Amino acid sequence: MADIKTLKNIELFSALENHILEKYENLCRWKQFGPNATIIEQTDKTRDVYFIIQGQVRVANSTLSGKEVTLEILNAGKCFGELAAIDNSPRSSTVTSIGYTFVATMTSNIFLKAIEEHPTIALKLIRMMTSVIRTSSERIVDLVTLGANDRVLAELLHELNICRVTNNTAVIECLPLHQDIANKASTTRETVARVFSNLAKKGIIRRNKRTLMITDVKALKRLYSKDEEYQ
Repeated sequence: MADIKTLKNIELFSALENHILEKYENLCRWKQFGPNATIIEQTDKTRDVYFIIQGQVRVANSTLSGKEVTLEILNAGKCFGELAAIDNSPRSSTVTSIGYTFVATMTSNIFLKAIEEHPTIALKLIRMMTSVIRTSSERIVDLVTLGANDRVLAELLHELNICRVTNNTAVIECLPLHQDIANKASTTRETVARVFSNLAKKGIIRRNKRTLMITDVKALKRLYSKDEEYQ
């Protein structure tokens, strides 16, 4: 376990020199979570920031009726909990491990000090939050203007944003579960399964467990935009 107790693969710290990185590693606590473990809970008053070393987590909110709405799936290299550290407010979401997940935790005071002392961390944090705002805005528009099938396609295109497209193909590692995609698209798991099945029949995607290959990225985008040539 000691060999993975490093922050070098965490996006916020990727520009730091090794001796500075080591300083922050020594200030972290390291924790292992099993599958489906609640790491932080909505409305908690804790302030620590978490960095995903290995694994995946689900970020979700609960409605007044008790329905859980998945906001995001975060992979290794990402962080969560930064909002409460910055504004000193209760947790805005519940974060749950998807599989075995190893994290580093940093107190809010240390995190805020790191932002003050290292502009590269502050800039990366601003860019990260900008991305969240953009994605949230797009989803609001999608919810108002698109049908359920198109919202599923939109979520698939969101996943493509963090993938490298080569020769019109892309591979999405650790694809979110159908239920998580359904929650983000405000639809049902059955709708997601139907859309994926149709895409597979068209030869646009090929799936192997949690890995999804987009074999024709342009065709996927044309299908989403309702291009007449594709229809």
